[in-house]
Amino acid sequence: MIDQDTWVSIRLLHLRQGKSKSWLAREFGISRNTVAKYLANPEAPRYRTVKPRGKPILSKWEEHVRDILAEDRNAPRKQKHTARRVFSRLVEEHGYDGSERTIRSLVANIRHQPLQTATLPLEFAPGMDAQVDFGESYVDVAGVRTKLYGFEMRLNYSRKKFCMFVPAANTESFLEAHLRAFVYFGGVPNRLTYDNLGLAVIKVGKGKERKLTKKFLELQGFYAFAVNFCKPGIEGAHEKGGVESGIGFSRRNWMVPVPQVASIDELNAIIWNRCNADGKRIVAGQTLSIDEAFELERGKLLSLPKRKFDAGVPRGSSIADTYQTIAFENNRYSVPTKALGKPLRIRAYFEKVVIACGQEIVAEHQREYSRDKYCLKIEHYLEQLERKPHAVPFAKPVKMAKLPDEYWKFYDCVVEQRGASQGGRDFVRLLRAHCRYGQQTVKSANPPSPWSSLNIRRCLVIRWRCLTQPFIKHF
Repeated sequence: MIDQDTWVSIRLLHLRQGKSKSWLAREFGISRNTVAKYLANPEAPRYRTVKPRGKPILSKWEEHVRDILAEDRNAPRKQKHTARRVFSRLVEEHGYDGSERTIRSLVANIRHQPLQTATLPLEFAPGMDAQVDFGESYVDVAGVRTKLYGFEMRLNYSRKKFCMFVPAANTESFLEAHLRAFVYFGGVPNRLTYDNLGLAVIKVGKGKERKLTKKFLELQGFYAFAVNFCKPGIEGAHEKGGVESGIGFSRRNWMVPVPQVASIDELNAIIWNRCNADGKRIVAGQTLSIDEAFELERGKLLSLPKRKFDAGVPRGSSIADTYQTIAFENNRYSVPTKALGKPLRIRAYFEKVVIACGQEIVAEHQREYSRDKYCLKIEHYLEQLERKPHAVPFAKPVKMAKLPDEYWKFYDCVVEQRGASQGGRDFVRLLRAHCRYGQQTVKSANPPSPWSSLNIRRCLVIRWRCLTQPFIKHF
């Protein structure tokens, strides 16, 4: 291929001075066919490779990238690897020392996706605005893939975020997440922006008109923050792009690969640690880290009230069945015998269910989010067990209580010597002490061993009764 200077000279001499192709070939030492080719094409000569150039870095890391992307085949749709996450894993796990752009190009070639997206930079005053949203993610909880809902509140000035995962996107979880976010920030933003989620909005009116739920109005009035609701539809999603992108950032960087935890509490502890660690990050285009900007913003937040907001939500009333249970959201919760036949009111919280009769709270249970579960407390069935001592080893509340082995050794010893009736009654007395003073207090009274002699058995019962006498006054 000739250089551009020669190409320009050939065209000028032929087209402007009329030199022949033969003369040009002799003058520049090239063939007539070459001269003819460059005269026929007005485009400047360009180098064209016969075969593609070698890509030593891409060739070396392409297999690793393909292996990582292959993991996404069984991953949830919103928890697949991004190019940046692929780059991070290569650096952390394989010691990759090349540029991120190279990996982005490789991932794009594999997926046939564009490399860039457009965003609009925004600027907010400290403490004035925050955005709230829910996002879905999947987590392996105790070995079971579970769909969870991630609540995120993001301060617009500092980009400080609070994240929390809940098993259901209901009103109780929505309220509790707000309370924990306010405590985490140490204050309340002056204005919160939402989309038109049903947990807060009953009806969407014209423009910014909204009819809000009773409980959300109580929350707003208690903490005295203003609200801003986005336009309905996709157009409104751009009005809170900060939290939208924040949820995506958390999902891509904190939930990929799919976390494996023993409980949701363990997952939230991990997420809160990552929220704290995220404070050291400097957002593109900013000079301060997130934590440094948050220190400037903290003083602009509204102060927290002296007492905590009651996030309980009334969930109707019910009457207990003959098994002393009431139904709530496909599960059953036990109540004391005295509550049978009476109207009971249910108040649901994020982590508990409270059951009341009139002004008296008769039962309180840890909330169960699965289906067809029985939540039975042993203290609710002691009166029945006293009347039916033979049912002790078969009673479902007793089995669910997971009592220590020492209790059952004592029961077996008494049954062996005095029969099932006396053994059941003594065992119920022991359970009363257990419910009133706790397992550690009762066990510290030197529980007996399963000796078989009658005299030893009597001494054994007397011994435990005497040791527990200071605690169990009704024995």
